[in-house]
Order: sequence, then structure tokens, then C-alpha cells
Amino acid sequence: MSFEKSPVDATSDAAMESFAFDQEARDAIARLGEHDLLKIDRAILSSLGREWKKAGFITAGVMIAAPDEYEDLPEMFYASRIRLLADASRIETRGDALALKTFEIRLASGKGVA
Repeated sequence: MSFEKSPVDATSDAAMESFAFDQEARDAIARLGEHDLLKIDRAILSSLGREWKKAGFITAGVMIAAPDEYEDLPEMFYASRIRLLADASRIETRGDALALKTFEIRLASGKGVA
């Protein structure tokens, strides 16, 4: 799988419109560049295989392992990246995307992490 392109710019209105972020979170998101998005997407994708996993578990793990420069990013930002990866057919989803505790994700069929 190629990680050369991120599905969508992190600051796009479409990606962020369903979440109410505080100013500190909005500032942290605004500082992200394409390289940062690729790193975050890669971390999400590398946490997945073909078995279903709870999205909340994945977001928490990615947040814990993230470098310090991402510490101000809220969990819902990572959830928005999961949605964008799903919209780009990079991952499959099952359940309500707004309920991270029960929402499940896995790599899309035929996809792998390179």
C-alpha cells in the first residue's frame, strides 16, 4: 500500500465540521503538514490487520505512541482520520462511527501496510 498521499487535508472543513474542537486543538490541527498526516495515517493503518478492532482502542494506542508534537491533538481528530481512511477505501468499518467504543475497523481487503 502506498503512503504517498493522505486522503484529505487535515484542515478541510469537511473533515472537521462534525467535531467541536477547542482553540488549542484547532491550533494543533492547523500546524499539521502533509508529512504529519502521512505519519498519523501510517500509524493507524499499521495498527490494523484483517481482524476487526475497536476504533477507540486504535485511536488510544496511536495517541499514546505518538510523538510529543502531537500531544495536543484530540482523540476525535484521530477518529476523523479513520473516517477519511474509510472514505478512501483504505479501511473497512462496521457500526456507528461516532461511537468509538463499539465502532470497528480493519484493513480493506487486499490492502497491506508497506
